[in-house]
Formats: sequence, C-alpha cells, structure tokens
Amino acid sequence: MKPITSTSKLKSIFTRRAALLFGFTTVAFTTVGLSMDNFQIPYPEDYRHWTHVKTAITGFNKTTHAPADGYQHIYANNKALIGYKTGVFPDGSSIVFDKHEVDTIADYLRSGKRKFIDVMYKDGKRFKETGGWGFEEFKGDSKTDGRITGMHALNCYKSCHQKQDKTDAVFSSFKD
Repeated sequence: MKPITSTSKLKSIFTRRAALLFGFTTVAFTTVGLSMDNFQIPYPEDYRHWTHVKTAITGFNKTTHAPADGYQHIYANNKALIGYKTGVFPDGSSIVFDKHEVDTIADYLRSGKRKFIDVMYKDGKRFKETGGWGFEEFKGDSKTDGRITGMHALNCYKSCHQKQDKTDAVFSSFKD
C-alpha cells in the first residue's frame, strides 16, 4: 500500500471517517434515548371508571407523614382483572394507584387533594428489564407533570416490585 501524500486526499479520508464515527455515535445515543422513551406510559384517561380494587389509608397513626401517606385508591382495567384472578397479568393490563391527602372534618375522614397517580402497564416485549411492566407517575391532577425516567422505573422495579414474583410484581390483591 502506497503512503498518501496529497493533503486533499488526507482531508477527504479524515472527513469520511469523522462522518462515519459521528453517524455511529448518533445512532447509539438515539437508540438509548428511544429505550428510555419506552418507559413513558400515557395518562390513563377515565381510569376512575375502571374496576375499583381497593382503598386504604397509610401513615394514619404517624406524627410525621411521608409523601406516599394518605388515601390510596387502586383501579384496574379489564385485562388486569384477569391477572388479579390468575396471578399472571396479560399484556395490556393497567393498574392505577391514585394517592390523595387525607382531609378530616370533625370525626369524618375523606379523600382530599390528589398527590399523584402511579401507573403500571404490562407489555412483556417493551418492558423486558422490568418484568414486563412499565411504570409512570403523574403529579397532582396533571396529565404530564411528574414523569419518571426509564432508570427510575428500573430502580423502582428492582428495589420494590421484583420481590413480588409470586404475584407478577403486583402488591395489591382483589377481593370479590
């Protein structure tokens, strides 16, 4: 192979290699970005018309309350009801955890201002790293604010939901 002596040929080769390297880098970062976007679950319109699984009050006897303390209402779509009955949630299952402050009036407790909703959506192909579940959060009454990142969803699954392997990573249970 002869050494390249022309400056214009060297510039041309350098420019092509730099463009090729830039192209590979762009594709790599775009692919990572797309995998993180896969964790964004849309706001579950009309979830309050789904089946109500249960309601509970957490943190009631504490003197200091954590952000997750309060009323929690859990709703499930029709596909998730199959999972509650069989222990295996099919793709398309969606569960909403609707968290509210606790309002007190005299001796009466009621569900107050919404703190957030958490959503679990089952899609085994799309969410392989998190047991087939996608996780999302929406703050207050917003349909866009509070979204969690793919890495946060992965940490949520590994530190918490993964331990629920006997119930397909779901904590709640449905009682007829």
